Amino acid sequence: MNALPKSEIKAITKLLKTNDESTTSLLKEQLKTFDIKLLKEIEAEIPKGDDSLREGFLSLITEIKREKLKEEFSRWSGNKLSTLEEGIFLIALFNNPLIDTENYSKILDKWSLELKQHLEKVKVPGDVTSIVNEINHFLFMELGFKGNKKDYYDPSNSFIDVVIDQKSGNPILLSIIYMLVTNKIGLPIKGVNMPAHFLVQYLDTFEPIYVDPFGQGEIVTREVCKDRIKSLKLEWQESYLTAPTDKQIILRVMQNLINIYNDTGQVDLKECLESYIKALKT
Repeated sequence: MNALPKSEIKAITKLLKTNDESTTSLLKEQLKTFDIKLLKEIEAEIPKGDDSLREGFLSLITEIKREKLKEEFSRWSGNKLSTLEEGIFLIALFNNPLIDTENYSKILDKWSLELKQHLEKVKVPGDVTSIVNEINHFLFMELGFKGNKKDYYDPSNSFIDVVIDQKSGNPILLSIIYMLVTNKIGLPIKGVNMPAHFLVQYLDTFEPIYVDPFGQGEIVTREVCKDRIKSLKLEWQESYLTAPTDKQIILRVMQNLINIYNDTGQVDLKECLESYIKALKT
């Protein structure tokens, strides 16, 4: 959408203070047509210290975005060209509708290029173990990513923008970042659909190498995977080591959040995500 004159932005800011339902309804319809850049400009016009107005604005924008997300998830699901990155940013927008997703995408691109430069210095080119070690060193030592063991069930662990900012998250979000950064430079790294604790795998010619991003890149053997399943009192299935589709990954992130919101009594958020899951499956 084209930029609005400063005077019109100020006028919209004033309308946010109205208690008239019809005016609020019309304002809501107008805000639906605005992009994130314009919404941020409106937010910037809210006087500092007017927390009530700012909270009201963010609440309205969040309501609008969450309504639109059902349609966006449905569109993402039905498009064969949709990417995991697009899907995980849609989940982040559920939490914060004013995220500059383009900026975060550029951060991932930047890290990918930096990793590529690191891999060019590997002493044994093509050696999978050396490649995995270099990836792990870059992500967990240089960038400082780590598993959030202290607040494991914090919903923030499931939102990629927060995980990128805090360099901390749950197993599946750290795995997603691991995949996004490496896949951008053509490395054959996929997810591992292990129950409870998501992993990634380097699909080598001979035997996949399993990596635990939550454990800062710990190499995990097939036997360790079996032991983890046994500790969950589950019967081992070879399917646990298969690579999930992008849609399955997004569904799993959503289900994690649904479980958290259910346990904390946040029924409205739980039901909202359940509607997204329904959209993804239809």
